[in-house]
Amino acid sequence: MQSQSTPAVILRTRPLGEADLIAIVLTPEQGKLETAAARARNSKKRFAGGLSPGMRGVAAVARGRGALLRLESFDATAAHAPVGADLTRFAYVAYLCELTDELVLARHPDPELFAALCLALEQVIGGAPQALHLRQYELALLRCLGLSPALTSCCVCGSEVGGEDSAAFDGPRGGVLCLEHERGAPRLPTAALAAIQHLEAGGDPAALASAPAGLRRAVRDAIQSIVRSHLRRPLHAQAFFAALPRDAGAEGV
Repeated sequence: MQSQSTPAVILRTRPLGEADLIAIVLTPEQGKLETAAARARNSKKRFAGGLSPGMRGVAAVARGRGALLRLESFDATAAHAPVGADLTRFAYVAYLCELTDELVLARHPDPELFAALCLALEQVIGGAPQALHLRQYELALLRCLGLSPALTSCCVCGSEVGGEDSAAFDGPRGGVLCLEHERGAPRLPTAALAAIQHLEAGGDPAALASAPAGLRRAVRDAIQSIVRSHLRRPLHAQAFFAALPRDAGAEGV
């Protein structure tokens, strides 16, 4: 069958034999695909830049044997070299790709999710990577999966929550809680809740870069409590953050 070209992001690869690779790619119109890239570890023509997680480009995909598709070629359309030269970028890209691979089901197309991942990768590869870029993508991913947290109304009864210096917030239960249903849930400062709302609405993460470190950590912990409740296992990428300088890795994951 003739191959079809599609925008794609490489999420993960694994060896297949001596020269081939299995490549997991995310596309806007076909969703997450598992493909076989024949001779990918040797071909400098069809896979000139390699197949590293986080690479963005155009993939030529064709039907293979059974359910496995063939990745005929991949042409990178965005710079990826900074990832290999900077540990912070490497950790951030590894986390974005592994988180997406873990939570997104195969062949569930979502152009909005694809665009959100491409934007997050552009921010952390092409600009100054900040942990807030990870937070904004986590919220976009949760939204695309139908798992957005309740930020203004109780996630149990729907009653409005607000008007205090802090609110009860329980990630695994779904977000903020009213007094009747908080049951000793941890408190989240109102300023942190407002920051999460800003990121969830697509606001510029740079606007929060000067916020106190304690507030940024509160934002991280609240969003991460939701994300981790949907993971089946700890992500391998989390180990990379432990190797980062304290100022770069403290608010990662």
